[in-house]
Amino acid sequence: MFWNIYWKRILWFVRNTETIIWTWIFPLMLATLFYAVFTNIDASGQFSRMPVGVVDNGAYRQDAAFRAALESVSGEGDGSLFDLRLLPSQGEADTLLEKGEIDGYILVEDVPVLIVSGSGLRQTITKSFIDRYLQTKGAVEAVILRGGDFESVSAFLEPADYTEEISLSQNPPTEKVGYFYALLAMVCLYGGFQGMTTVTGLQANLSPLGARRTMAPVGRFRMVAYDMLGGVTTQYMCLLVIVAYINFVLGVSFGPKLWLVLLTCLAGSLLGVAFGAMISVTSKLKAQAKIAVLITVTMVCCFLSGLMVSGINYTVVQNAPAVAWLNPAARIADAFYCLYYYDTYERFFLNIGIIMAMTTAMLAVTAVFVRRQRYESI
Repeated sequence: MFWNIYWKRILWFVRNTETIIWTWIFPLMLATLFYAVFTNIDASGQFSRMPVGVVDNGAYRQDAAFRAALESVSGEGDGSLFDLRLLPSQGEADTLLEKGEIDGYILVEDVPVLIVSGSGLRQTITKSFIDRYLQTKGAVEAVILRGGDFESVSAFLEPADYTEEISLSQNPPTEKVGYFYALLAMVCLYGGFQGMTTVTGLQANLSPLGARRTMAPVGRFRMVAYDMLGGVTTQYMCLLVIVAYINFVLGVSFGPKLWLVLLTCLAGSLLGVAFGAMISVTSKLKAQAKIAVLITVTMVCCFLSGLMVSGINYTVVQNAPAVAWLNPAARIADAFYCLYYYDTYERFFLNIGIIMAMTTAMLAVTAVFVRRQRYESI
């Protein structure tokens, strides 16, 4: 009996066009779209050389020290700050500044002066460079006036490292992986199609199949359990294919803990199937209306977990933490985050525990409603 129901459940999944579209084709297309759109999202946040002009007047040509300092941080090298542009006059510099072609320009008179049209990070960095040059120049002149020798001046100019760059994670930080985690959370919740079909197939008032199965000499809970197990299996197979496609075909790395990613997918599949079963058994709506409810709730949960807008999940955590912790899509996506960024497993297993607690609660609600369903006639 078990293998018969279990195998028929898997065959139903393969033959059901609607479920194939939502749980296979749509996620694969969305993953491909994410890859095409977000391929360069990490590179876009990298630092680039700042276009800065300098008025090439007589004072600038005579100030060899400042000219050498400025040229040392300009050019094509790795340590370059500025894309330096020599400008023949202050009027042309003002014109380029108004057009936004340069972030600012330097005018050398008695001392170098930065002229900008607004404030921002690039202007602040340029101003800090000029201030640092003037402070260093003043300190060196003071040492020389006090009779210091060349060696003492050289020691003063020697750069010192006051910070050490360390990585908080063994994986490189990336923004695009968050979209794929939210996508996997969405696919997990789309397991609700499996749970919804399982319960609908046992409701005699919704389909002839439900009427026949209600009359079958098999315990209702056994049929529900066998059906849901088949649904979890097919949903997990779907997630395995999507994870393999994202990781090996698109080349988006989930880190070295791939087996825990698959464990999270299994827990998410259980949650999704239980979620769909609960929606189906607690509502008296028609099948299409229940599907609409499932999709709507799923997309709202996925939106709040960061599927459409990056960073909105952190905003929800800060402003409505209860909503964030009760959002199943957010817990699944956060479990993936923990595996990628954290070296410890406390938060990961906390998320898994919450996911399993939600699954248990939904299955309990489903069991109560299934047990109460009675029909006067079929």
